[in-house]
Amino acid sequence: MRQWNDIDWDEPRPSIEELVGSWGSLDWEPVPIDSPSVDAYLSQVRDTHVNGGYLIGRWRAARYSDVTAWFAARNRLEEYEMHRLLFDSPVVRADLSPLEIPVQLDRVPGALKELPGGALNLDGILATIIVRGGAYKSFQRSAAEAKRLADEAVADLTGRRYEDFRLDRTHEPWTPWFFDVAWDHTLVLTDYQKAEMTVLCVTDTD
Repeated sequence: MRQWNDIDWDEPRPSIEELVGSWGSLDWEPVPIDSPSVDAYLSQVRDTHVNGGYLIGRWRAARYSDVTAWFAARNRLEEYEMHRLLFDSPVVRADLSPLEIPVQLDRVPGALKELPGGALNLDGILATIIVRGGAYKSFQRSAAEAKRLADEAVADLTGRRYEDFRLDRTHEPWTPWFFDVAWDHTLVLTDYQKAEMTVLCVTDTD
């Protein structure tokens, strides 16, 4: 299998039939996130979002076709419906069972949108989530400490290979798990080198 960041610019675009046919070859497997830095950050999310919480997981595309790689290598995740295929996977549905992922998913679930700068901005986004906090609690230390916690978590999630990552985000309450008030976040981090996708969902309510 070709890596998701391996581009052959002379390779012709697959047909619609080939695109749809390749979906059945895409299999995901869970990848543990074993990181004290991520755990330290998430403990602050838990403390600041006391009526909600977070869900997190990472999965690797263990099997996929060259058609999948063609679209991934060109950063055409929306065209390929990559996020829908991830969330529709039985293993992801099981691992994120509290999320109550709908049976019918949009082509781009929750209107996820790619953020310019990708993982370069992730530490700031994560720091902001805990500094602003949830309905009743916010981070009790300095913004600089929040930024440090977030930076260390991102370092473990990315290995500081920022150029290999894409970041998508939405604030929409796209599953019943979200409280649909003001504190809904879904972040999807795509690692093109390893064909892995990491999902973080956060919510809270008053």
